[in-house]
Amino acid sequence: MRYSCIFLFITIIKAAQVTFIVDMSEETVVAGQGNYPAVYVSGVNLNGPSGLEMTDNGDGTWELTTELEPGDYTYKFRNGYYDYWDGPGWEGDNGLIVGNCAFGNYFDRLVSVEYSNLVEGIFCFGSCDDTCEGGSIDYTLIWNDEFNGNGAIDSSKWFHQTQLPNGYSWYNNEIQHYTDRVDNSHVSDGTLKIVAKKETYTDQGQTKEYTSARLNSKYAFTYGKVEVRAKLPEGIGTWPAIWMLGQNINEPGAYWQTQGYGTTSWPYCGEIDIMEHWGGNQNYVQSALHTPSSFGGTINHGGQYISNATTQFNIYALEWTPEQMVFSVNNNVHYTYNPETQNSDTWPFDLPQYLLMNIAIEQSVESSFYATEMEIDYVRVYEASALSNEIEPISGSFTLNQNYPNPFNSSTNIFFSIPNRNHLKLYIYDVNGSKIIELFNNYKSAGTHSIGWDGKNERGVKVSAGIYLYSIDVGEFSQTKKMIFLK
Repeated sequence: MRYSCIFLFITIIKAAQVTFIVDMSEETVVAGQGNYPAVYVSGVNLNGPSGLEMTDNGDGTWELTTELEPGDYTYKFRNGYYDYWDGPGWEGDNGLIVGNCAFGNYFDRLVSVEYSNLVEGIFCFGSCDDTCEGGSIDYTLIWNDEFNGNGAIDSSKWFHQTQLPNGYSWYNNEIQHYTDRVDNSHVSDGTLKIVAKKETYTDQGQTKEYTSARLNSKYAFTYGKVEVRAKLPEGIGTWPAIWMLGQNINEPGAYWQTQGYGTTSWPYCGEIDIMEHWGGNQNYVQSALHTPSSFGGTINHGGQYISNATTQFNIYALEWTPEQMVFSVNNNVHYTYNPETQNSDTWPFDLPQYLLMNIAIEQSVESSFYATEMEIDYVRVYEASALSNEIEPISGSFTLNQNYPNPFNSSTNIFFSIPNRNHLKLYIYDVNGSKIIELFNNYKSAGTHSIGWDGKNERGVKVSAGIYLYSIDVGEFSQTKKMIFLK
């Protein structure tokens, strides 16, 4: 009798315990499925968009331990409850993951699980940093309008921009006239009303069927925090916006152009869109940046859906530092702009910007449209007065390069590198040592940067041709170089 021996090999795949940890110390945690603050880790193989709820450790970090079989997993951390992949609480889709840890077209995080237990983190929410810096910025109110009283807007703070920039229409195929009439902008009951109307109106030799208002602030600033509490208009074809342009923009009829500052064309002046809203997408609000490297097609943008954009007041905010732009609605961040390389093409945001508020009318406006308004409770601008975390003393190498172009006859860029984040001052002097202008006086992150100068003094007047000095002070370090200005 013959016997056959059969050996059966059974492979047992052992699941590994994977612990995810995220640092939320720089975030405002919002409500989750249970209507209480919650943070989730979510991925296609991690319970889909619903995700797995994490536990609050009480020190700013949130943690989740789960069993995963060996393999690659893509995931994101999520702040609060959003049951769709591209909601405002997600890392990645809206540009929230800053650095090289984002994987693939959807900017996921990636973890490779083998047979041993694994700890993923501690990660700072929205970045590749191991932990968040933890420091907060203290802000001081420096300019505001609370829109108290009744009647016309405060002309000491606001300018009506009404001139058609190309002689016959506005940009983007808009079909309205902007006016300075109280019919289109006024203050009443503690709020500013910007009113868009359907009416035949002739101005500057052009007849149009819609009117509205476009306001320029007579205040310009560099860095800080902007908060605008507003209730948005409704109606397909309406396009309200709260936004900013470089003080140096060369645009016919703009306030700062009339004051002699207009030297730079769009988008080289930089544009910051704090809030845009389109009546055809009623509950979606967007923020965006326009720069020389990104202006056609609006590449740098993010947004979120809010259910009450046109029925209730919401706070639209921008936090602008030398390193990044952070946009939010009611403290819920939906977009962060922090280009890996900061230069004049990606970051024309080291010079003053001013505020604009308007309602444009698009060609898609419904025939039944009659009138609508954007109601603004307040506009507040804050200055970053201090950082709660201490700045490291400067160490390592500091480099101040020759400006380019040099000589120059319109504008030039000053290039420098600093080894760690620090307070930096950049001044222009004449050959006699008299200060011409303070170009920069704030914090800069570690890395290589450039700051432009348009050949103007602090009053916005072009200087005479000749030799000038540019000087940078960082901590105890100071260096000066020469440049030549031609007319």
